[in-house]
Amino acid sequence: MRELSESFMDALQHGFLSSIMQTVITDKDLDLHIRDNYLTLYYKGHSLLDLSEVNEKHYKVANHPKFFEEIVVSDLTDEETTADFLSKIPAIKENIIRCDKSSLEMEYEQLIIRANNCESLNSSEYYIVDRQYTVNGRDNRFDLMGFFWSNKGRHKDQTVAPCLMEVKFALNADIGQVSQQLERYYALVQTNIASIVTDLESTFEQRLKLGLYNQAPERLELMKTLRFARGIEHFQFLLILIDYNPYSRLLNWASLESLPFASQIKVFFGGFAIWEQKLESVSHRAIDVEWNPRLPDIS
Repeated sequence: MRELSESFMDALQHGFLSSIMQTVITDKDLDLHIRDNYLTLYYKGHSLLDLSEVNEKHYKVANHPKFFEEIVVSDLTDEETTADFLSKIPAIKENIIRCDKSSLEMEYEQLIIRANNCESLNSSEYYIVDRQYTVNGRDNRFDLMGFFWSNKGRHKDQTVAPCLMEVKFALNADIGQVSQQLERYYALVQTNIASIVTDLESTFEQRLKLGLYNQAPERLELMKTLRFARGIEHFQFLLILIDYNPYSRLLNWASLESLPFASQIKVFFGGFAIWEQKLESVSHRAIDVEWNPRLPDIS
């Protein structure tokens, strides 16, 4: 089950690990997620720290050796060892930057979490509870898990729709088979829905207690009363396409539309890459800027 023990939570909230939470909340480039009685701290989508509880006075530090190269980090047992670890975060970040040869996809995942969870001015309708959530082994790993909470008529004790979010960057070849991927994910959710929703609820509750949602005070009070729907018919499947080239035909809309749960699938386009057809003219706002099938395909 994805949750931390009471002693682990107490150490993070009030004990010698509380400075870690202060650092995470202050440094928005860091992203903390709860696992099965351990936590993972991410930077640019990569694990900067895995911290597991040995006992209430001893927390084991682990990470990929290449990120700790030439950096000696001891386990955390008191305020001094915790402060020592925090002082080495800049050096660990530098190692991650040096070693990172991947695309921006993982980094965008973290930016999505920041934009929706930690930027109070956004007042998003989608909130992220977990990343890299696994079901029946590491081969079945969901990018992001969260929920949809409509901005319309928010009040106490609402039931919200759980949401699985799959992130794809640019012209990732996997986009061509994303309907098959979502179909497989739907089957996994349907089979394991009780445990998935239980994990979401417990993780969300602990994330709120740790201050991992930077929201207006009145919104936070409402969030504490939210419940998660438990029927598969309430689940949303959100495909997030970052910097997807609008001239490409890589995304097979017909294949997505043919899925029996198509009504539960939504597609979001975002990112920073700019194409002319996605611009809106100030003087011609009525211009149709939808994709023109006569334009050349570059998939």
